[in-house]
Amino acid sequence: MNSLNLKTYLLYAIYIVRTHPRILLFLAAVGLLNGLIVYFPKSGFADLVSSITILSAIFISPVIYGIYYEIIEEKYSSIATVFRTYVGGYLLLLFCMYIPVITATAMLMSSTGAGENTAYVMLTILFFSMLFIYVVPAYFVSGKIIDSLIYGVSFFFRNIAGSAPLLLMALASEMLLLLSHFTLGGLKENSPSLFVVLDFFIYMTASILDFLLFIMLVYILRSSDIKKR
Repeated sequence: MNSLNLKTYLLYAIYIVRTHPRILLFLAAVGLLNGLIVYFPKSGFADLVSSITILSAIFISPVIYGIYYEIIEEKYSSIATVFRTYVGGYLLLLFCMYIPVITATAMLMSSTGAGENTAYVMLTILFFSMLFIYVVPAYFVSGKIIDSLIYGVSFFFRNIAGSAPLLLMALASEMLLLLSHFTLGGLKENSPSLFVVLDFFIYMTASILDFLLFIMLVYILRSSDIKKR
């Protein structure tokens, strides 16, 4: 996994995202709707819309991952088939990845009297997101949850030096979302229009970076010894 390959895979990823812009339309709609909530009167309807956008965000990523993976594999299944094939396993994989981490961190914080400081939890999740960088693509390639977790982590440690540029991409995506969460709150009241624009721009930029990274990682894993689904 040398730098030349990474450059090649990045060009592949950019080409796939650029030539299939409609894939991002639903993502853009949800991202825009999430920002426009600032204009809604505080009521049950605003809470409902907020809940819908959160639920949509949970399912959008695995569906888009699945579509991009099938483009790479030249399968081109329907959206319903992609949903049935990948989403359930993806959510179960996330459960296996992060619930033990969150639980252990929360217990440690509780025992040390730091139970109110959520920054520790977020930093821990961010750290393991870097460690798990190959796990989600490994699931889409192999179709196996536990095997993907084991293979993805071991592949990371076997290629930790060559993974540095990929880690920077993953970190940039995560930091953009954290930036939006922690720094744009004041704009909701003072300048809602600016908030909507910045929130949408950051959300889309972070998401596109994430999808480019996913496509690159799929190509990397396909050239490894992983067993395909």
